[in-house]
Amino acid sequence: MVNMAENIEKTVVKRAINGLVDTFCHNLDPKKRLTVPSEWRDALGNPTYVYVMPSASEDCLELIPVELMERTLQQYQSADIFDDEADADAQAIAQFAQMLKVDAAGRIRIGDNLLAHAGIAGGVTMIGGIRKAKLWAAERKPVAPKGKLDLTAFRAVASKRKLLAQAKKGQV
Repeated sequence: MVNMAENIEKTVVKRAINGLVDTFCHNLDPKKRLTVPSEWRDALGNPTYVYVMPSASEDCLELIPVELMERTLQQYQSADIFDDEADADAQAIAQFAQMLKVDAAGRIRIGDNLLAHAGIAGGVTMIGGIRKAKLWAAERKPVAPKGKLDLTAFRAVASKRKLLAQAKKGQV
């Protein structure tokens, strides 16, 4: 008989830290549905719904996992009833966010207003960002040709993280 501590340890070992990684190119189907990559659905625990909203800084959309949106919503729900600034911020987010059902085939139907905002009419480039993903019109954010990687942003992040680590150790 396996004791409880061994069961807990086995459960922890099986768990992985999942995130939205990689880049995928898909097309909207004739009903304007987008298939969320199976890798992302698995990483998110096969959700029954996700959120999509405009990016705050770019002309694309963001796919937001339920847990991330719930944390954000909780911050606003716990604000004081007379906190007009929190109410205004919450409304600014809520009026553009869409809670989208993920169907059995892993598809979501993004509203026409958000598709138009991002210029998405056919091809969609989905770029993972660990916590959330960006959804680009294929024409606006083309992927580098197969085998050709533009590592500029990756190298900038790696350099920044290296400097932060050195600073923490007092090496800078």
